[in-house]
Amino acid sequence: MSKQKRKGDGYERELAKWLDWMLFRGTERITRMPLSGGGSHVGGGGKADLNGTPTIWVEAKRTERFAPYAAMEQAERGIAASKSEDMPVVITRRNRMTTEESLVVMRLEDWANMYSSWCGDCGYDVWTVEDDLDQLIEEVRGDDKKGEVVQLFKPRSGETDGEETN
Repeated sequence: MSKQKRKGDGYERELAKWLDWMLFRGTERITRMPLSGGGSHVGGGGKADLNGTPTIWVEAKRTERFAPYAAMEQAERGIAASKSEDMPVVITRRNRMTTEESLVVMRLEDWANMYSSWCGDCGYDVWTVEDDLDQLIEEVRGDDKKGEVVQLFKPRSGETDGEETN
C-alpha cells in the first residue's frame, strides 16, 4: 500500500471518528467504508468514503493540491452509479492540519437548503417550498382571478408578438 493511500485511509478513519463523536457522541454510527475508493463498487462509480452519514455522500480528500471540482465530480459519479439521492459533500484537509480544520465543499444550492433549514431551526422566518405552494393554491382558488389568463410580456408598439413577418 502506498504512503498516499495509507494517509487517505487514515484520514477517512479519523474523519469518521470525529463526525461520529460530534453528531452521535461516539456511538460508532459513522464509520469508514470498507474498501472505499478505487471505483471497484457500483459499476465503477465507487462508494461514499463514510458509512452512516444520513442524506450525504462524503468524499474525503487528504491532499496538498486539492482539486474541488474533480472531487465533487467523483462524488456525483458515485451517487449517479448507485442511484442514491444523497447530497454530495467533499471534506478535505492538508497535512499537518487537525481534523476540525478540514474544509467542507458542496454545491451552493445544497448549502443554501441546509442553511435555510438551520436558520428556520434557530427561529428565523425563512422561505420554504411550502410557502410558494400555499401562495399558488391561494392564487388559483381566488374568485377574482378565476379563468383569467394574464399575458406576462406585451410587445412594444410597432413590435410583433414574437412571430416573424417577411
